[in-house]
Amino acid sequence: MNATIHATSILAALLIALPASAQTWTQLAPAANPSPRLDHAIAHDSPRQRLVLFGGYNNGGGYFSDTWEWNGTNWLGRSPLNSPGPRYGHAMAYDAVRQRVVLFGGFNGAEIGDTWEWNGTNWTQLLPVASPSTRYDHAMAYHAVSQRVVLFGGQRNGSPVGETWEWDGTNWTLLPSASPSARHSHAMAHDAARQRVVLFGGVGVSYLGDTWEWNGTNWLAQFSLNYPSPRYRHAMAYDEMGQRVVLFGGSSSSTSYLSDTWEWNGTNWVQLSPTASPSARYGHAMAYHAAGQRVVLFGGAGSLGDTWINGLPTTPAFATAYGAGCGSPALGFVPDTNGRPLLGQTASATIVDAPTPVAAVAIGWSSEFFGPFALPVTLAGIGMPGCDLLQSADILGLGTAPLTPSTLSYSLAIPNAPSLIGLHLYLQAYAFAPGVNPLQFIISNGIDWLLGNV
Repeated sequence: MNATIHATSILAALLIALPASAQTWTQLAPAANPSPRLDHAIAHDSPRQRLVLFGGYNNGGGYFSDTWEWNGTNWLGRSPLNSPGPRYGHAMAYDAVRQRVVLFGGFNGAEIGDTWEWNGTNWTQLLPVASPSTRYDHAMAYHAVSQRVVLFGGQRNGSPVGETWEWDGTNWTLLPSASPSARHSHAMAHDAARQRVVLFGGVGVSYLGDTWEWNGTNWLAQFSLNYPSPRYRHAMAYDEMGQRVVLFGGSSSSTSYLSDTWEWNGTNWVQLSPTASPSARYGHAMAYHAAGQRVVLFGGAGSLGDTWINGLPTTPAFATAYGAGCGSPALGFVPDTNGRPLLGQTASATIVDAPTPVAAVAIGWSSEFFGPFALPVTLAGIGMPGCDLLQSADILGLGTAPLTPSTLSYSLAIPNAPSLIGLHLYLQAYAFAPGVNPLQFIISNGIDWLLGNV
């Protein structure tokens, strides 16, 4: 047990030294697209595995009231019987308990204060007893623990708002909590792993670059060694695979557009350097598409109509046996079909034909070198003729669990850390074998574990 904990701790410690996983942006060319627009809204309908897009405006085409869905490959235009009116600057969030996309407010030449729900087929206007006042350029996100949609800020009558409201499926409730300063054109996203709603930036008296988290009861100011520059009309989405909030773009003045990509890991903001990126923009919208395991971005300032995806590379987890063991019969080490080295899960393998139940496992970071020596290295010199070291043996003495007198199992919990994607771990088992050779131990074939996320 202690050896297994030790191995997991060393693996986790690698995260400090490993670089962040290479995330990049990729522009798609779907068969159909919403028309170019900005200040629209997108939310993820989880059970139906669709992103829902509504509204926005085009500098030359006015306000929109169309509904589109992203299925992972294409945008699909929807034709509901009922629909909210044309608008921009509204906000949407998916209510997981009631399985509805909730829309509130916006602007269509005048400020709007209506509440709508999308059920996958039709929009329905709701008439709550209590409701936020008319506003636009606010932000919304669903908080899973409290099972409420949270709304913050916006602008009303030309002034920023500092109110926090919750939607319970029937009514809106104004919460009397300490909050970020009044603002509009900020962005919010729900960090599912940490069960917080994250808010960044916006415009109040000036452009803002502060980070806040909603824990279901209060807003908590967050402080980071690094942080994006103050901005407004940016977009954020929570990447479930990477367990990070992703932020892109926005504007830092009336004439300066941004094209930087940042991640919030719950402690710090980290700026990424993707090999490809959308152009500088503001007024775009983003959401995470769970089925595609990607953050999806659409549109933005300049009346853009492009679709981009961002996320971790899809890396299948593999367990491959290599080389040969020694002994008679040879000690075997077999990857378990249901124990692949997936992030966040437990990888496992089975030792077979062990002469005694006294056995252990060694892990190495390399299958090419053991110190200055090229692998494989013969172990004849230490009393194990016919046996070869097939990995660098960086960790020794990892415990096993007996299954039968000649069969044992080994398992290792793989941290759910994106930086480990693509890492190889090389394993060999060794067992006590009285009388077989001078050292009285034999060693197995090797196993190559490639850590992956699918």
